[in-house]
Amino acid sequence: MNDDFGLLLLDLLTGVHLATIVISLCLGLIFGSFLNVVIYRLPLQRSVVMPGSACGSCGVPLRWYHNLPVLSYLMQRGACAYCGSPFSSRYMWIEFMTGLAAVGLLYYDHGFGVAWLYHFALFCVALAVFFTDVDHWIIPDEVNLFGVLFGTAVGVFMPNRGDMYLFEDLLGWDLHSNLYSSLAGIAVGIGFFRFIQFLGMVLARQEAMGDGDVKYAAVLGAFLGWQMALGAFFLSFLLGALYAVPLLLSRQGRGKDPVPFGTFMSLAAVPVALWGLEFYQRFYYEMI
Repeated sequence: MNDDFGLLLLDLLTGVHLATIVISLCLGLIFGSFLNVVIYRLPLQRSVVMPGSACGSCGVPLRWYHNLPVLSYLMQRGACAYCGSPFSSRYMWIEFMTGLAAVGLLYYDHGFGVAWLYHFALFCVALAVFFTDVDHWIIPDEVNLFGVLFGTAVGVFMPNRGDMYLFEDLLGWDLHSNLYSSLAGIAVGIGFFRFIQFLGMVLARQEAMGDGDVKYAAVLGAFLGWQMALGAFFLSFLLGALYAVPLLLSRQGRGKDPVPFGTFMSLAAVPVALWGLEFYQRFYYEMI
């Protein structure tokens, strides 16, 4: 009887079906709501735990049913339940995007597992960095520290990561190759972006890259490994150029205007994690 129940529970929590879709959607919405707190509070150096949520206008603490992801915004028509002050619809869209991503990754990874956890964690980190960098030109140290530790830990168990080729001859296809590549990715990310900082000071006499970007590069190195991280860095520079060059040509931007580069790193990170290995393999085999 216990064995049958265990098999039934295992079946409910694996694969892609109604139960796992609902679970992943709920998890995504809940984490989306938490990401809103992270995005709003960490740049202001406030705790993400205490105090509880309150209206930004009247300061009245919100009840639990005022914090239901997506639903609360729709039921309250985007306004405080107490004073009627409107609040941004972005909170709802972040919750919606995170829920949608959780379900989409469930299909991509064929159910819950290490791959789903790996991709979803990277998505959450990238989303938090995207908005904090857009809003405040800040990438919080707390997000970077979590990213480095979690990315290294879960990356160890991530199968078929592109960086495994580096240690194939030395160690074979084992878990340790991922660990070494994550550590190498951290070192490459920090070293590469520190070098860019140095070049900026020498050539332009200004900081070409903030310390938050350098630490975030280490996060991507931890998650992606050194090979895929380099691909993400290249793509982020390409995206940054597509943004900055038209701005300069239109004379709206000056040569020394800063660019929130963490946003472009975030835009590059998830696609590289999902499709970087396939692209790398095709490119590799065409080259040889």
